[in-house]
Amino acid sequence: MSEYYWVDISQPSDFDALTGLIDSEFAPAEVVAELKASIRPAVRGVLVEKGYIDKDYRSTFYKHYAKKGRDYRDDCIRLHFFAEGIGFDPATTDLSAPSGTVNEGQYYGFIVLRPTIVATIGRSILSPDIRLGARGTAIQAKHKVHLLGYTLTVWGFPSMAQHIDISVCAHVSCWSILRHYSERFPQHRELLLHDITLMASQFDPGGVTPGLGLDIGEAERVFQAAETYPLIVVKRGDEDDRFYAQMIAYLESGFPLFIALDINGEGHAIVAAGYSWTNPPKAPPYLISHAWEQIESILAVDDNLLPYGCIPVDPVESAAAGGPAPPYVAMDFFAFIVALPEKIFYPAITVDTYTEDVLYPLLTAELKGLPAEGVMLRRYFVTTISRLRDFARSRHSELGTELLNILMRLNTAQFVWVVEYASDEQWKNGHIAARAILDATASPRDPVPIWLAHDHETALMFDRNNPELDFTALKLDRAHEAPLGRMELNLRQVRK
Repeated sequence: MSEYYWVDISQPSDFDALTGLIDSEFAPAEVVAELKASIRPAVRGVLVEKGYIDKDYRSTFYKHYAKKGRDYRDDCIRLHFFAEGIGFDPATTDLSAPSGTVNEGQYYGFIVLRPTIVATIGRSILSPDIRLGARGTAIQAKHKVHLLGYTLTVWGFPSMAQHIDISVCAHVSCWSILRHYSERFPQHRELLLHDITLMASQFDPGGVTPGLGLDIGEAERVFQAAETYPLIVVKRGDEDDRFYAQMIAYLESGFPLFIALDINGEGHAIVAAGYSWTNPPKAPPYLISHAWEQIESILAVDDNLLPYGCIPVDPVESAAAGGPAPPYVAMDFFAFIVALPEKIFYPAITVDTYTEDVLYPLLTAELKGLPAEGVMLRRYFVTTISRLRDFARSRHSELGTELLNILMRLNTAQFVWVVEYASDEQWKNGHIAARAILDATASPRDPVPIWLAHDHETALMFDRNNPELDFTALKLDRAHEAPLGRMELNLRQVRK
């Protein structure tokens, strides 16, 4: 039978009341300590839901815990987090809200607690808005949560602690990414945690093998078996900066990344699910002409902590603004996997070399006001042509009617690379000098992967059937000289 209990939260010590409501096999002291250290004051109430049946825990219960000598419960506890003004009436089991219903933004998500004695934090969907120290932008999907006859919604990214005995950090990282995909994109099927342990091997690994770990090749196998198209990118000595440029390009595209890293000689896996820019922006000179130079921290989904911990880029600076931070920095990353959709054939490393060695010199000659190399920043990311057109429609007055019509009529593939060039001064103000649209389905050896480039005065239309980079220049007639704004399309802002 389900039971419900409400706890008011006005200060971190109020979470201590949960220890009297949570049975010992759920490790209440450890859970409460994590909440007190990691949750922002935005949370003003917690609803404890006992007797909850969790599908991910059940998948491991029947295949593993039910076979063990220790007796394990098959039910879980779910903790729901609410904003100020929300209450609960135990007599009617009804939620109360000033507007009469709990609106989006007043429900911050949930944490499932598993009765496993250790590592009890199970499937969780939390808003990054309540994570102490989280900032910047995060990859999120809108999740529906059914509670007490209500359908509540929360924007977040899936997370859980590893089971330790049947799954480790790499399994959980694969699960988090694939669960995000199944919530965000209807063509992806939902996979439970035990499904992940089976997909990593050619045979049923039983209970021992998964707990011994998962290497990056086996993680790649999981993503392939889940019908995505995984690409492994490995850091290679003197090309460190190119590695991170690719990483942020895929993150800006909205693809969560399976990150392999080394901590004091031991391997670990996390999910990179967001980032924050430096503020104020970093001044030139830059090591490479890429927006990576302006990244302050990476938002991590690490199975050892609640999600959205900030990983600093600079080893000598702490990027944590309160709350527990992971014990590593971005320089500890040595490889990542991006699970791509089927129709992206043009990789970020090719975009990087093409936009620096081929496209930048051409645009400098044909368009006015492109920044000099020493003060220039490039950024590039994948989006869909429909998202690009949504952006163009919302910026009609900025782009002008002619450029808007060009973008609406552009005969492209579903996925495109958007490339932007900006000076350091333009970057500070959120502006760009020029933009280009590349074909994400192009071959890496395609001599003309570009459809369109433009600044605020001229559009260059490229003939992709001519290998000599032939184009037609069109003078743009705009009503005013508003600067071109940066595109921020694929991630959601974390509210402080």
